[in-house]
Order: sequence, then structure tokens, then C-alpha cells
Amino acid sequence: MKLLRACLLLCLLISHLPWTGATPIVLDEHPHGLLLNNTGQLLWLADDNGALTLDDVRGAEHAARFAPLPAQRRHGEDVRPHWFKVELEQRAASGDWVLATHTTALKDVRFHGPFDAAGRALAPPVHTGLAQPYATRPLGSERYLMRLQLPGPGTYTVYVRLQGEATAILGLSVWDTAEYLQWRQHKRLFDGICYGILLALLVYNLALAGIFRDPTYGFYIGQCAFALLTLASFNGHAAHYLWGQWPWWQERGNVVLPSLWLLLGTLFARSFLDTRRVPSLDRLLQAIGAVAVGTALLGLWGWFTIAQTLNEITASVGTLLAAVAAVIVLRSGFQPARWYLGGQALLFLSVLGVVLVNWEVIQAPFLLANGLQIGVAAEMVVFAIALSRRISGLRASQTALRLHAAHLAQAAATDPLTGLANRTGLAQGAAQLLADGAPHALMLLDLDRFKPINDVHGHDAGDAVLRAVAARLQAHIRAGDIVARLGGDEFVVLLADPRPDADLEALALRLGAAVRQPVEFHGHALTVGASTGIARSPRDGRTLTELMRSADQAMYQAKQSGRGHAFWGAAP
Repeated sequence: MKLLRACLLLCLLISHLPWTGATPIVLDEHPHGLLLNNTGQLLWLADDNGALTLDDVRGAEHAARFAPLPAQRRHGEDVRPHWFKVELEQRAASGDWVLATHTTALKDVRFHGPFDAAGRALAPPVHTGLAQPYATRPLGSERYLMRLQLPGPGTYTVYVRLQGEATAILGLSVWDTAEYLQWRQHKRLFDGICYGILLALLVYNLALAGIFRDPTYGFYIGQCAFALLTLASFNGHAAHYLWGQWPWWQERGNVVLPSLWLLLGTLFARSFLDTRRVPSLDRLLQAIGAVAVGTALLGLWGWFTIAQTLNEITASVGTLLAAVAAVIVLRSGFQPARWYLGGQALLFLSVLGVVLVNWEVIQAPFLLANGLQIGVAAEMVVFAIALSRRISGLRASQTALRLHAAHLAQAAATDPLTGLANRTGLAQGAAQLLADGAPHALMLLDLDRFKPINDVHGHDAGDAVLRAVAARLQAHIRAGDIVARLGGDEFVVLLADPRPDADLEALALRLGAAVRQPVEFHGHALTVGASTGIARSPRDGRTLTELMRSADQAMYQAKQSGRGHAFWGAAP
């Protein structure tokens, strides 16, 4: 216990001693880049009131306050300017190096030095950041950096002042200039591939939106567009190529664009998953969208810290709610929700990887630099697949509904006993057939001696006769003609092609002969006849009603005369 107390006392005394310095970074040992976050070689000082100058931090009073960089703090907890002191040792005769930030989301960046052992500055200071035009960035780099052209062996010191209201990453890295420029080209190539994927998805789904007129495609397009702009803003390419001369928007774009991305993502989730089926979740998602709008407005007003914090909360809560909604609709049978969950999972894993690298749980510089855009591109690809599956499902459902509706319509127009058209089906067919005004003919057949069959042998026998007559009539007409049963023992034949009266008479005789053929029913030969009235359009009528009236009167004449058939208007 005495030893433990002595150790604790020693630690307490050491913690109150001023930090005297850190081991210089040997540049020649790290030509491919070295992250300086928690190496113990990066000294840090917080500027409490933002008034410290270079002379102040180089002076004895504040120089003693420099200490090793602590664990990363959240930006919302500390938005003060931060000073960094970097001591670099070069052993070669000359060197060309760069000292670069990890992020582009910094409001104000100032590099001073390098100072040689005598304290002389070897280069003018660099003042850049989001609040400055893009042209202030050395080497045209998207990240902020200072080029260090060191004339000879020795130890050199660089002071860096960083201030950012919407980022927690305040680390630095040191590179050989040639290696940095090569890495930058590789980074640009990879970024270009991710941008190309998102742009291709945007254009492709824009075309589909014009075809399907589905609002879900519009939300997807908006989400994809703002995801692309957000990545370009985070990577510095938006400032480089789009609004580099507009510092006001450079600062705001880093929080406003993600807010709009979250808004469109929420609208896409609500539309794609149809969360109206889950009212409580739908209202929560609506609230998330409203917060995203408010966050964008806060970003426009310059409240970056609050806006960034709200973006993080909104993204976390919104993703969780959308995932819960997807699980619920998936359990209800909406299979495309699987793809939605897959897209969310890919983005979550990518962001988790970036967080783990930031926390130094794993060492993966590539993931730190590219993890977010990998996740975004993968998510958008999977969402596009989900959209196609959703549309395929909707089209299949619509096709099934159309087939069902057609089946119902056909059933409504069909006589259930004989399978012929009923009055409704006859009216529908006649409306199309008679619309051309060409010559047509209508035959109305009324069965003779049918009632005694029902009375003697029962209705089953009568139904058997009606089905047999229907089949025989159907067998004697051409394709395009319509055979219908009006009910009871009345049948109608509407002929599509124009025929002379002689042909109509011959057809009436064939139909009468077919009807008179006996029908076998339980050992009995059931026989009926038919009286047929014939009307011709347009002479005897132009509409179905007029033709039916004329044919009915002709059929009455046929019954009276006993001839079996008669034309309307013919002499009795």
C-alpha cells in the first residue's frame, strides 16, 4: 500500500510539471505518410479566448503549456482554436515534405514555419480554410497543407492553428511531397469512381422516374444528388470545382447538404416502405424530416456546431426508425424491404469502420479516407436494386389486379350455364361490332317444345338441353360472330361479316337442323326445335335494341307460319 501511495503521488507531481517537449519526428523514416494524432510527437495547446498569436505561443509563458494531444473531443464540446507544435528532424541533405490536415471541414487553418534551430522562418505563413477562397490552398490540394522545403539536416519546428466548428478531427499527417501528390491522384481516382457510380444511378433513375411517374423515384434521385454533393463537399472537390470563390457557402455546405440528404433519405424511406401503414413510426419519420429542415436553416444562419450535432442525432435516430419500419413491413410480406435493410447495413458498417479508425481501435488509413463514400455508393446501389424490385412487385400486383378485373368483367358478361355471352356481354360486343355502320345480321332463336322437357324430366334435363344447343350454335358460326343466351330458352347470333339473304337463310336452316338433333339425358332422347327471326343492319335497325325488336317480330312470324325462320319485313 505504501508503494501504491508513492506511485500515485509521483504521478500527481509529474502531471503538474510543465511539458518540456517531445521527440522530433524523423522525416526520412516516414516517406509514405505518418498520422500524428496520438503518436506522442504532436504537441497541443487550446486557445481559450482565441487571441493567441504566433509570438504568444512561441513565448516562454505559453510554450510550457504545450502537451501531448489528448483523445479526440467532440466538436460540440470545444470549438476554440487549437495550436499544434510539430518538431521535425531531417537527416538527409535536403527534403521536400508536406504537413497536411486530415479533414477539409475546418473554418480557419494557419501554418507557420518551418523554423530552423535559430528560430528563423524558412517560408511565409499559410492562411487558408473554409472561410478563405480555394486559391489559398497550397498545391491546389483539397486538404489544407503546408509545403516544407527543408534545406539541410537538422530539427525544424512548425506551428499550426486549427479552428473547426463542425468536425472532431483535428489531427495532422506528414508526407514526402511526391508521395503525397501520388496518393492524392489515387484518392481522386477512387473518388471519381464513387462519384461516377452515384451519377450513373442518378441519371438512370431520373429516366425511370419519367417512365413510371412514381414519387419514390423522385425522392431517391434527391437523396442520391445530395449524397453526391455531400461527399464532394467533405472531400473538398465541391470547393475546388464548384464554389471555391464563395467561402460563405463553403462553410455552410458542409452542414446544409447533409441535412438535405437526410431529409430526402427520410422521404424516400417513407415512400418506399409506405410507412403510413405504421402510423406511429410514420409520424416519427415526419418529425425527423422536419428536424432536418430546421437543421439546414440553422446551418444557413451559421450555427454550425448545433447544426452538426443535430445532423448526427437525426442520422442515428432516423436510420434506426427506418430500419424498424423496414422490419415491420418485411414481416407483413413486403419483400423489397430486405434490400432496403441491406443498403442501410452497408452504410452503417462503413461508418462504423471510419469511427473505429478515428478511435484508433483499428489502423486503416484507406478506410478513414474513403469509408463514408464507399458506404454511400454501396447503399445507393442496393437502394436502386430495391427500387427495381419494388417496381417489379407493383407491376406484378397491377397485372394480377387487371387479370382479376378482366376475369370479373368476363364473368359479369358470361352466362354461367352455357358459357355464352349474356345480355351484358351481347351489349358490349354489339357496341363494338355495330359501331362501324357496315351491314350485319342478327338472329333471334326461341326453342320450341322446351317447356314440356322441364315439366316432365326436370330442370336438370332442361339445363342439359340448353348446354347442348349452345355448343351446337357455337360450332356453326365463324370467329368474330357472337352467340348469346338472353335467358330462358332464347338465344341470339350476331354475325360480324356481311352476308346475302340466301346465305343467312342457309345458316338459319343449318342452325335449326342442329338444334333439332336429339339430346341424350339419362336414357331419354330429348328433342326441341327452334323458331328464328332474322334482322339486318342497317336496313332493319342500326342499334342492338332496334335489331332485337325487328328480329323478335320476325321470330313471331316464323312461329306463326311454322316455317322455322323468317326475315323482318318479308311477306308472311
